[in-house]
Amino acid sequence: MENLTITSTKILPIDNGIGGCVAIAQMTFNDAIKLTGIKLIEKNGKRTIVYPRNMSNKQKKSYFFPVNKEMATFINDRLWADYDTENK
Repeated sequence: MENLTITSTKILPIDNGIGGCVAIAQMTFNDAIKLTGIKLIEKNGKRTIVYPRNMSNKQKKSYFFPVNKEMATFINDRLWADYDTENK
């Protein structure tokens, strides 16, 4: 990504997480914006991330999410690479 840089991540592993949740992550972009509460889900051999959601309404809409595939892949790849590095 040209103008957006992930300047730091923090991965908090979870043992026996519900629904395949293996960690909760936080990311800082451009040393200016921090996103917390990202769930790393590993289930049936597939890996995905779930962004924080508003659970107080019936729609369960995410607060924050990438709007294109390039950004989704950028964030997904970085979080899983950091998770793998920290959990070897």
